[in-house]
Amino acid sequence: MEAYNNSIYPVFEADQVLSQKELNALVSHLEEQDRLTRKNLIGIGIVCGLDITFPNTKSVTIACGTAVTSLGFQMAWKGATFTQFRDYEIPDTFLQPDYTREPYLQSIFEYSASYEVIKNCVELLPNTTTGPDVQVLPDAFFEDKIILLFLEVTLIDQKNCVTTNCDDKGKRMEFNVRPLVIPFNEITKEWLTKYASTKTYDALAFPRYNVSNQFKKITTANEVLEEFKKVIKNNYLKNISDSIQNIYTDFQNIVTSTDGLSALEQALPVLNQTVDIYKEGLSVQYLWDWVFDITEAYNEIVAFSKLNPSLCCVDEQLFPFHVVLGGISSVEEAYRTPFIPTLNSSYETKAKRKEITFLFQKLALLINSFEIPKQTTIKVTPSTIGKATLSEKAIPFYYNSIEELNKKWNPKLTAENKNDTILSYHADASNYTDKDWVKQPLLYDLEPYNFFRIEGHIGKNYEEALVQLTSLKDNFNLPFKIIALNAQSFLNKEVDIKNHQGDWGDLELDYDMSRTKVFNITQAVVNWITLNKQKIISESLMTENTIASLKNILTEVKTLLTEDLTEFLSNYKGFYEIFKNLNILFLFHRFCLTLNRTSLSVIAEDLIDHLDEINELFLEDPFTVIYNEALKRWSQIYKELFLSTFLEKHKGMEHKAGVTKGGTFIMVYSDSSIFKKRIIPVNQLTLLNTITNYNAAINLGENSDSIKDEIKDSVVLTKTNFKEELPYNPDALKDCKEQTEVIKQNLIKLANYNLSTNYPKYMQDFFVGNLGSLLQFEPSESVNQNNIQEKVILADFYIPYLCCSQGNNINIVLGNQEPTIGDFDPTDFNTEDFQTN
Repeated sequence: MEAYNNSIYPVFEADQVLSQKELNALVSHLEEQDRLTRKNLIGIGIVCGLDITFPNTKSVTIACGTAVTSLGFQMAWKGATFTQFRDYEIPDTFLQPDYTREPYLQSIFEYSASYEVIKNCVELLPNTTTGPDVQVLPDAFFEDKIILLFLEVTLIDQKNCVTTNCDDKGKRMEFNVRPLVIPFNEITKEWLTKYASTKTYDALAFPRYNVSNQFKKITTANEVLEEFKKVIKNNYLKNISDSIQNIYTDFQNIVTSTDGLSALEQALPVLNQTVDIYKEGLSVQYLWDWVFDITEAYNEIVAFSKLNPSLCCVDEQLFPFHVVLGGISSVEEAYRTPFIPTLNSSYETKAKRKEITFLFQKLALLINSFEIPKQTTIKVTPSTIGKATLSEKAIPFYYNSIEELNKKWNPKLTAENKNDTILSYHADASNYTDKDWVKQPLLYDLEPYNFFRIEGHIGKNYEEALVQLTSLKDNFNLPFKIIALNAQSFLNKEVDIKNHQGDWGDLELDYDMSRTKVFNITQAVVNWITLNKQKIISESLMTENTIASLKNILTEVKTLLTEDLTEFLSNYKGFYEIFKNLNILFLFHRFCLTLNRTSLSVIAEDLIDHLDEINELFLEDPFTVIYNEALKRWSQIYKELFLSTFLEKHKGMEHKAGVTKGGTFIMVYSDSSIFKKRIIPVNQLTLLNTITNYNAAINLGENSDSIKDEIKDSVVLTKTNFKEELPYNPDALKDCKEQTEVIKQNLIKLANYNLSTNYPKYMQDFFVGNLGSLLQFEPSESVNQNNIQEKVILADFYIPYLCCSQGNNINIVLGNQEPTIGDFDPTDFNTEDFQTN
């Protein structure tokens, strides 16, 4: 294309004699400038509108719109519906115009001859058109045809001479926009230009944790980790790999460099290799996060603006006098004239090509550079969640090419040389950045962020990690809560009460009072026996060795009543056995004192009275009462320590490697030691053996054994019943499960029948779905978790709200009304007498 076809224009002077040559040169120059402005500074093709629709098989509607031909002619179309047509022949005045006397028109008509191919065609007409050659559009008229808007430019001689006047009237240029229909065959295909259709890509959908069509209750550590594995299964990874390959193949000729992008051609082997390395153990959570990053990086490419072709030097013969609108099928649609921009779009396209190249390079780096650091420090990094793209988030810690990834992570920031402002777990690494607010972001304004990435805690002892993370939260005044939950099944298991933290409230007072009472009474008995030792021996009530043993036993019993109630409760079973045997011991002594004696001395009666005081303690059994109440409260408290209970009470748990502002961060660990049966402490076992041996040595005379058995049977301490665990029977478990399923299905059928007439479909689904979950069979079968390390963090989650608040509820009552007393006068008693304020 020449810069100017008309490179000169006249400059007029005063009193100059003008000819048609000067005037036409000026008009031609200005007209060409207009066309150059449109095609070289704006663009060519269909700018807007001009869509074609087919209301029925016998009509077509061309919507209003604007187009610019490759010669720069503007076609403004009002929009119309056509139901008729006529055969049309493009005139020779257009195809072979005579412009010998107007050479300046050559730049316009030099391409008109190319339309000889479609000389015989059809012109569409509205229903208001009449004439002998007008025909109604028949059925299937538009099959295998193309519709176009044709700009017919004609040089018309205005007839210099008529009957009464031979004044020269000159010529005129006439422009008519005609909607034409041409056949779609091999000849016209050669003449038409086919354009690449706009290809769309589906974004990759990432599954939610523990949300699927099949309800599944997460309880144990193995179940927690197993749920992460659904995104590393071969079929899911293959879908990701195929999607990456397809989009990279289509963009391969657009990216500015293909260095390091070979993994995108076939990503599945690399993905599977990485998965095989890390899929076992605690690293599986990071694989979930890694696959999520890859899908987000892919989706970022999918959402990237389409790279439209652009021109700087327009080829004027592309479509000099027409634009193609398309046809009735998608085949003809591929020939529709697109809009091809110019202006500074070449620079913009270059910038977009560089940006899309960075996005592909980032995707390749994510696939190739996954590696979990061996030594980690717990860190909190501000980030974003929601509609933000991966480029707008902080860089995770499980990549080994951090410096290179930093340059590709956010192409727009890299283009502005601001990639050193991207937050990351590794922001304090050398050569990453010199900006303190990037290295220590928690010291600066957090308003731009709505999420906190928490990393470096997986595999650490949960108690130590809880202390460290809580310290970070408190030191930097971060707005989220932290809890730790145990991924163990507690069904048919007893959680050791020693794990209780905090005080027992009123039980502490009851325990102190009972403990003091035992101390006082036993000490009083010991003091009395010591004071009257010689009298007791002289009357052969007890031997000196018996007295020494009894005093020692009573002294040792006091040591079992520890000052800390929780410590006492955790060893209560052993104390209970000692307490019961002590009762038997004193009953044995009481029986011995009355054996073969017709009367009792004063000292003997006093001894029996003191022994009865201790027996009264056994009958009251205050410690069993305290233990039962504590166990009742503990059974409600300890369930809150477990993940399964938490999931039942708090909905919306997700995994995103961190926590939202104002949310609750959940660390999950596995600790089965809380279920271990505690053996009786050595001091308790020694004392129990002493009492047992002491009782065995007592001789109650003839039929001593039967008398002892009768006395033992009279000792009733049944306020506590220690249950034995039943052995696991897999056949019984299978039968229970099958019968439960039958009952469940019958109940659901009944529910569907009763709900169908009273509730809409969505409410029926809700009720029945929840009913099915409630009736789900939950076996108490323990899962083998030998491969899971105990007491270390194995996963983390969050809920987007604060939960598990502590403290008492405060009810605030507004108003100053005094309470009134109910009227219970029987003479006029009625229900309103209960109305009080």
